[in-house]
Amino acid sequence: MYGCIKCPAKIEHIERFVKYVRTVADDSGFSRRRINNAELALEEALVNICRYAYSEGRGDIEVACRADEDHRLIIRIIDCGKPFNILTVSEPEFTGDITNREPGGMGVLLIRKMVDDITYRRRGDKNILTLIMSDKRAQQMIKDP
Repeated sequence: MYGCIKCPAKIEHIERFVKYVRTVADDSGFSRRRINNAELALEEALVNICRYAYSEGRGDIEVACRADEDHRLIIRIIDCGKPFNILTVSEPEFTGDITNREPGGMGVLLIRKMVDDITYRRRGDKNILTLIMSDKRAQQMIKDP
């Protein structure tokens, strides 16, 4: 079962979500490096939701987090904003002059680099983005308490 928190999709609430995920990851034995990765990926996803998901500017974000039996941190982000499948976003182009490059896409690239797996689905009016990451240190702590 996931624990979760829900707040309005506003930038000022991002730290609350990050603190929640940090606590779950820390309590589960994840290394500081992997916790930092989780925080960066989560923050980037949440900023994008706050800025782009709700055209009227009002809506909520729900974040659920847990460590599973395979010692993976699973972060589920749910919003009722515009459909947005992160998996369909192309990686940014790094060749050529930066002034000719299309803006955007760097945040999605950052998320992809920080986590081990990403899933997305649209269920009814909800975007459900799941970020999954493992940590050898957390696995070892379970084996050698």
